[in-house]
Amino acid sequence: MRSPSASTKVLVYGFGNPGREDDGAGVALAERIRAAALPGVTTDSNYQLNVEDALLLSEHDIVIFADATHNPVDRFSFYRLEPDPSVSFTTHAMSPGAVLALCSQLYGKTPPAYMLEIGGVSFALQEGMTAEGAENVGAAGDFLLELLREPCLDSSLLTWIRHCRNNK
Repeated sequence: MRSPSASTKVLVYGFGNPGREDDGAGVALAERIRAAALPGVTTDSNYQLNVEDALLLSEHDIVIFADATHNPVDRFSFYRLEPDPSVSFTTHAMSPGAVLALCSQLYGKTPPAYMLEIGGVSFALQEGMTAEGAENVGAAGDFLLELLREPCLDSSLLTWIRHCRNNK
């Protein structure tokens, strides 16, 4: 496995609403990654994904989306995304798979994309995360920072994860 190239560009995109307690987990994670100032890693965040984000994805080699989830997870889950061909445009958010499909359709590029779902407890209309939600962001952030700091990054993140985990 090769070491990361100086030209490998990773995007960590956190989305959610920080004004709805744990729904802000993806944004909080993106802020933590941004503060780490890792070479080749950029971050972005917003309340929701939009059509315009397809261009942003096309400018990166690897994309990691981060968002809070109601799904039962043990702190967080991490998995590969595929383009979702059922792209629909509404006044509401697009899914990460829909943005990835649009990126492929408009720009002819489908960067490897991953979803980091962070367990949320409460999504009430209130500023600030719950203690458990904040702990889950911390655990997800530790996981992602460890991966992003590994010297074996290449364009296939799952291969990278397996290789790094098996060689520790």
